Amino acid sequence: MKKGILTTIIGIVIIGIAYFGIEMFEFAKGVKEDAQKNGIKLEQKPIVKLTEFKNGCWISTADSLSGIEIKNGKWIMFYKGMETDSSDIYNFKIRREYIKELGTEHKPFEFLTITNDSDTLEYSILEYSKELLSLSYIPKGNTLNYEPEK
Repeated sequence: MKKGILTTIIGIVIIGIAYFGIEMFEFAKGVKEDAQKNGIKLEQKPIVKLTEFKNGCWISTADSLSGIEIKNGKWIMFYKGMETDSSDIYNFKIRREYIKELGTEHKPFEFLTITNDSDTLEYSILEYSKELLSLSYIPKGNTLNYEPEK
């Protein structure tokens, strides 16, 4: 008699768990359909930190006298042999964009915007590593490559 009651209780628990699982699946499916109908995106994108530039000097691979110094949150453009003035010093911000039309919804582009009182320049960050800083100047599309100063 006790075995029968125990078997019945276990059966009811299993049926309850299965029912609850099916209901949750249907609920989640409904939430997803409603979100899609209303234009809400539920996809999770992996959390990847934005590029963080470290202090240092970078020399142009095209012109060894031209370079960039990143120092204390400032972007300083210089040309060896010429004095640097305030128009060569910029604040900078990095932002990330997913551009669906280009098929980059899973691999974002990072953009660098440098600004000072007289200018705003926009770049796409192509690469930033210990060996190379590669930027694409947005208006022209030309690539600027820099190596760390030795």
